[in-house]
Amino acid sequence: MPRSTAAAELLAHARATIDLPGDAVKTLTALYTGATDFFTQDEGVKRTHGSDDFTYGFRPYGRQYSISPDRPDMNESFTYWADNPATVPHHDAPSVTPFLQALHDYWAVAAGITENVLTDLSAHYRQQTESAVPFRDYSYLEINWYHPSDRDLLQDRHEDGHLLTLAVSDGPGLEIETDGWMSPVPVHDSQLLAMPGSLLTAMTDDDIPPLYHQVRNHLLPQRLTVLFLANPPLDRPVPPLASREGRAVDVAQLARTNGAMFGLPAAPSRPAEQADGQRT
Repeated sequence: MPRSTAAAELLAHARATIDLPGDAVKTLTALYTGATDFFTQDEGVKRTHGSDDFTYGFRPYGRQYSISPDRPDMNESFTYWADNPATVPHHDAPSVTPFLQALHDYWAVAAGITENVLTDLSAHYRQQTESAVPFRDYSYLEINWYHPSDRDLLQDRHEDGHLLTLAVSDGPGLEIETDGWMSPVPVHDSQLLAMPGSLLTAMTDDDIPPLYHQVRNHLLPQRLTVLFLANPPLDRPVPPLASREGRAVDVAQLARTNGAMFGLPAAPSRPAEQADGQRT
């Protein structure tokens, strides 16, 4: 059996809670501050730090949805790929450098947790720890900054389409599906929720189903969510952890194209190698 509690919980319940140590909580708190300072800037300033296709850096409201384009997610976003600040346009500007430093610091926390979980899942299926899925060059942090709204749901029911999402929010709203019912997730400053996506379902031969979730509107003046979204390699075939039925599954292809269901472009094959792109 897996050695980590989180891996065992994922196999048993298709979700897991992970406690953050004290120093990691401080890192998360600093990220909340950096994100708030960034998102409360002028819209024009924020847009200078987004790529033309909205893959890297700032993504304005209306560019992403959970079910259909006529119901956009009620938030702005910022994505930080592969722990590489150079993927963000104008990454050396003072309007974004403190935020990028906070993202870098928290990346180490989230990536370390993800490494442990994927290593233990790999050991469960293959009886060896060195076969963990390489993810660091293909994964990203996404910060969601929610707008006030009169809609009942700020994000409609969906699954994230990744291997694993580590989620934490500074306010209530997240609801997860259990036995066909949506139930709220308590807010904890020092606890992450690990949510499997359909890529992990494919990797485990349907052992771990995706966790469907949504965000309910509690009429908060502001709400911020930090997500670490883990992907397998995007530039080469990825063997599944389990394939008892002998099915040929191209996990990398799924990873590159899953974003289309949210209105996003195909994921870059080598995000860690992207250079700074200046918007025109």
